[in-house]
Amino acid sequence: MLRFFFSFLFVQIFLCQTSIAQTDWSKQLDHYISKRDEIDAVKKKTIKNLLKDLQSTREEKNRDKEFIALMQSVKAYEYFVYDSAFKYAQSANRLAYQLNDKSKIAESKSKLSLIMLLKGLYTSSIDTLNTVEYQYLSNEKRKEFYSTAYRAYYDLSGYSRDKHYSEAYKKLGHFYSQKLIDEFKEPSFEKLLGLALQSMVTGKLNQAEDYYIELLNQFNLNNHETAIVTSGLGFIYSDKGEVEKAKEYLMQASIADIKSSTKETTACRSLAEIFYKEVEIEKAYQYILLAKADADFYGSEQRKFEISYILPLIESARFRKENKQKKMFGLIGVLVLVFSLVILRQLQKLRQARKEIVRSNQNLIHVNEMLREASQIKEEYIGYYFNFSSQYIDKLEDFKKSISRQLITKSYDNIEQELKKYNSKKERQRLFEDFDRIFLKLFPDFVQRFNQLFDEKDRIRLKDELSLNTDLRIFALIRIGVNDSEKIAGILNLSVNTIYTYKTKIRNRSIYPNEEFDLKVMAIKSV
Repeated sequence: MLRFFFSFLFVQIFLCQTSIAQTDWSKQLDHYISKRDEIDAVKKKTIKNLLKDLQSTREEKNRDKEFIALMQSVKAYEYFVYDSAFKYAQSANRLAYQLNDKSKIAESKSKLSLIMLLKGLYTSSIDTLNTVEYQYLSNEKRKEFYSTAYRAYYDLSGYSRDKHYSEAYKKLGHFYSQKLIDEFKEPSFEKLLGLALQSMVTGKLNQAEDYYIELLNQFNLNNHETAIVTSGLGFIYSDKGEVEKAKEYLMQASIADIKSSTKETTACRSLAEIFYKEVEIEKAYQYILLAKADADFYGSEQRKFEISYILPLIESARFRKENKQKKMFGLIGVLVLVFSLVILRQLQKLRQARKEIVRSNQNLIHVNEMLREASQIKEEYIGYYFNFSSQYIDKLEDFKKSISRQLITKSYDNIEQELKKYNSKKERQRLFEDFDRIFLKLFPDFVQRFNQLFDEKDRIRLKDELSLNTDLRIFALIRIGVNDSEKIAGILNLSVNTIYTYKTKIRNRSIYPNEEFDLKVMAIKSV
């Protein structure tokens, strides 16, 4: 027995010596976790003052100052609360268009793209990026634009399950990181971060590590930048199997995230995964709950989805660990007969509680399965449009071949007959019908929810429940991310002025102010 005791003691001393640095960072992280509410209170106070300044600029009716105040509000919210960041970014974008200032339009669109990227809305983010006329941006704002662009494409390449598209997204990420490198010769945070990410996605982890270390050593980083760099180093060391280093840097990243009140973060989740693999379940549980709280606060569905995969595993491991403890309690109860009844009663209660946890985890897995199924349904409809486009191209190719044959044989009457067969109006109507049908499958209660934004007398009544009218079709396109009036006009075969007229007329009929009306439309959920 003594021999076993001394062997156990030796192992514990060895483990303690090999993780002193980690223990120090762990204590610091625990300290900052206890201070989160105080730090966030300071952040909220800062935001409150910014919003007061914004209100003052509106009362002064100084629109240039109002734009600056709006962008400051967006900056304050950008990694803190998604809904507020998106709201003020949209307001800034609308004001930029009213001012007809190309620089401000490009700046607000660039920021909108970043915010949608943080939410995990990759398609919307990239669609917005592609409309930014970045030549009108200042040098600093252009750096931010390139940084958003390469991050968007690198992130999308990581999430894409298709190897072909993943490689294509990587190339686009390389394109924007290289533009930043070529245009700006002086060293900068954005430039080195682009090089680090470029190295990571191409598997050059040692090179990426060097860039991140250079960022730490050569630049005076703020807390948010520190979190980005140390989190990157944590991922690299985790991939290389250097677990202690990975934990050290991920803890530093988590501390920096707390100090900067950053809620859109991945460090705590990654830390929880490492501790789970090392069977340090309580630490894993502590950090995954922290990551979940941040994701809920920010409103990041992407982060919630990522957390939902590891949380049930940690809960289950925690459950198994506690089951082992219960067995130990049972043995003690046998040896100490006096306490056996009390221990048994407690074990029964704990067992019932664990069953409830297992049941909750099963429900969570079921919900995740439903989410994946919904995603698959959407992919099916997107695939339908690709198929439709392919069929249409084939039809045009057959038409071209037929006309060519008639020209060779000089059968001009037959050419006229062939031309009469094509009816562009009918083809466009068919496109509208297919769009309506697929949109209403994705948003089955869109018409009902849209009508709730109007008084009874102003509501839209359709003859065919499977078809939309022009009013609804415009806002259906807006709901799926087509915000540019020129694009909407092109799709619906109308003039841009007509689209503006429709949108203004509909918004003016609503029972909500214009800004709130647009948010209500975007809040209509898909299946």
